[in-house]
Amino acid sequence: MPNRPFICIGEGSGIMKLLSLERTFSISLFICFIWCLGLSYFTLSNEQEAARFGHQNSWTKKQVEASGAEASSKPLWGRYEEEVNVLRSKSKMKDYLIIRLNSDKLQLEQEVVGLMERLSKKAEKQVKSGPLMHNYEREFKALKIQMEAEENKTEKMEETIKGLLSNKLQLEQEVAHLKELLVQKAEEHTNKDKINEDKDCPLPPMDGYPECQGKLKWMKEGWTSDPCYSINGVNGSLCSILIYLSEIETWCPRLPGRVIPTASSQRTEAGQAVIRENLQGLSSKLANRIQYKWINQRIFSMEDIWVKAGRSLSAKHDLKGRKAKQILVHPGAVTDEIGIARLAFNGGPLGELVQWSDLVSTLHILGHHLHLSASITDLKIFLGGLKSGCPSMPTLEPNLIYTDILGLQQMQKALPNIWSKYQCKIRILDSFGTEPDFNHVSWAKGHNLSSPYGGLNLIPLQLYTMFPHTPDNTFLGFVVQPHWSDEENKKLESIKRKNQALVYGKRASFWKGKTAYLDTIHKYLDLHGTVDNGALIPSYVTNHGIVKGAEVHALLRESKVFVGLSFPFEGPAPLEALANGCVFLNPRLNPPQSRLNSEFFKEKPNIREVTSQHPYAEAIGEPYVWMVDMDNSTDVERAVKAIINQTIEPYIPYEFTCEGMLQRVNILIEKQDFCNSTTSWPPLSTLQVVTAEVGASCKDTCQKQGLICEPAFFPHLNSAQSLANYGINCQTTEHSGGYLVLPAYDNNSKRCVFQSDPLLFSCVRSHLSWTRVCPCRDYIKDQIALCKACL
Repeated sequence: MPNRPFICIGEGSGIMKLLSLERTFSISLFICFIWCLGLSYFTLSNEQEAARFGHQNSWTKKQVEASGAEASSKPLWGRYEEEVNVLRSKSKMKDYLIIRLNSDKLQLEQEVVGLMERLSKKAEKQVKSGPLMHNYEREFKALKIQMEAEENKTEKMEETIKGLLSNKLQLEQEVAHLKELLVQKAEEHTNKDKINEDKDCPLPPMDGYPECQGKLKWMKEGWTSDPCYSINGVNGSLCSILIYLSEIETWCPRLPGRVIPTASSQRTEAGQAVIRENLQGLSSKLANRIQYKWINQRIFSMEDIWVKAGRSLSAKHDLKGRKAKQILVHPGAVTDEIGIARLAFNGGPLGELVQWSDLVSTLHILGHHLHLSASITDLKIFLGGLKSGCPSMPTLEPNLIYTDILGLQQMQKALPNIWSKYQCKIRILDSFGTEPDFNHVSWAKGHNLSSPYGGLNLIPLQLYTMFPHTPDNTFLGFVVQPHWSDEENKKLESIKRKNQALVYGKRASFWKGKTAYLDTIHKYLDLHGTVDNGALIPSYVTNHGIVKGAEVHALLRESKVFVGLSFPFEGPAPLEALANGCVFLNPRLNPPQSRLNSEFFKEKPNIREVTSQHPYAEAIGEPYVWMVDMDNSTDVERAVKAIINQTIEPYIPYEFTCEGMLQRVNILIEKQDFCNSTTSWPPLSTLQVVTAEVGASCKDTCQKQGLICEPAFFPHLNSAQSLANYGINCQTTEHSGGYLVLPAYDNNSKRCVFQSDPLLFSCVRSHLSWTRVCPCRDYIKDQIALCKACL
């Protein structure tokens, strides 16, 4: 049979089934391929987004953990702002995911539509090409299931998008709420920090002072944390704080109407010095200072005497037109670091405390402003060297500073970069005096003149002595005066003089080796003592122990003789004896005592020879002071017999009275100036030029003429032209810093030598070959520090 096509019944239907099965199988393979690609893409995209989102979360977590350590130090609103930023980041991430999911959904829908179109076209093409060999009904069912799964996936994706949109809305609401909290908390903090204005002290505009509010808030709570704030006027009020922060420091604007003076005028009160009628202004400065306890007692025990002396001086002299000075008083001896003041009530040395007491009283009565220092800390506060919460600046700009050698050493050590600023304003209380060669650092070192109290390198006249030891220094002195009221003075005057003597010596050690001397006196007088240990003194002595000042004066009032034991040297007690009408028996010192042969004078910065226990009293002479040789019983008996048979009235040299000290110190404050080289005091009109004998000092030369050597005039004589005015013809001249006796000349060669170092001018030195040219002046009797034209 010829070949022919095989045709079955139902041919079209079978062909269509075969075609459909083939087509379905091809389409399914294609769809599976596309779906796998889409699935891997979707999975990869989700993993990337998850990784990205997870990284974002990880970073946010680390940021939160890192910020946790700073949470306590950051402001509250700062932490809220960080949380808002995190939420904003999450919201942006969800927006991004929604966009990606919508994009994937659209792409998937487009791919399904595209597949359906291609399946339709391929079906039409297969119908035309021939019958199908297989039945693909099962595959179509699988394809339907697959399509439904895709639709379910699309629905889930839509649900996810709706959830993300809902989360986004919630996040936006949370962000808005946190913004409100942020504003609220910021307002609360601002209100908390706000400084309420004082009705008496309105706040100035703060423009240009961004730190002012914060400083005001801190100072309001912490002004008591450092004493320097109260020292600078802060008392807790807004006004005092503003003044401090604008004038002492510069954090805030100045209060309206306030003018900032210069440093010097700010700390120097203007006004006239007026003689004061009481000591009330001193009580608050002394009352709570334990270091000034003894000084305080002496000052107020003499208040009536000081007030009367001030009135008397004011009546005799014109004291108007004087400017009130700012004066710093720093007695190094009374500071806790030294502690001499603690011994004052236990028989310790009182000479320095007597002088400090009288100086403080004098300065107050004269009308000046006193600032008392009792420690190195006080010193730093006054002069600006204290390390504290406040700027290191002085609270005082002094016109004068009174201290002692110990106090100067404290100042130099504690304020090494400050003290030299005040060098010319310093006055040193120096009981025994410092001679120019000991004062000069280089000279003292080069000539082996070592002393713990030398090397000050000041002008020697800046050193103030207790007695007029040497004209190279200035005589300050002290006051010899009974310490009682008029009523008590009347009681003392009623005391009858007895045939007794009071021995000068509080320490039993002073009596050692003096028994024979005391035995001789005891033949004529009963002996009394005020000794710390009565067991070590002769049994015939009536010992009263350590007693107070008024009791000592009562004993002196009933005694005829005040018996010196050759030590202590140059104390105030012998003059107190004279003030009570009691003669002083003054032992000669043979040989004279000096740093060359005396342990006491060994470290003193001078080579002055002391010829008796009390050289100043020695100069007063009989009938008030009798010189005796303690080892010569005949000499002692002669003096004692003469004293018993005489009567003297109480005697005080004017320079040791309250009025005399007021007069002297007032002139020194007004006229003595070491800061201005153009001023000259004493007046040059008082200069008297005297040539010394070869080998004589200017001190001795002037004294022989009834004058006193005045070192302030040395610069005036230190030139050939000046000497020519006084009849000295210099053929040749030279300047030298190697001698202490200049200006001087050689009579034979007519050669004149002048001083090149002004700190080496000296009244007390002499030369075996040269003739000294000495500047002398007159002086007021019993007021040796002042010339007759000085008043």
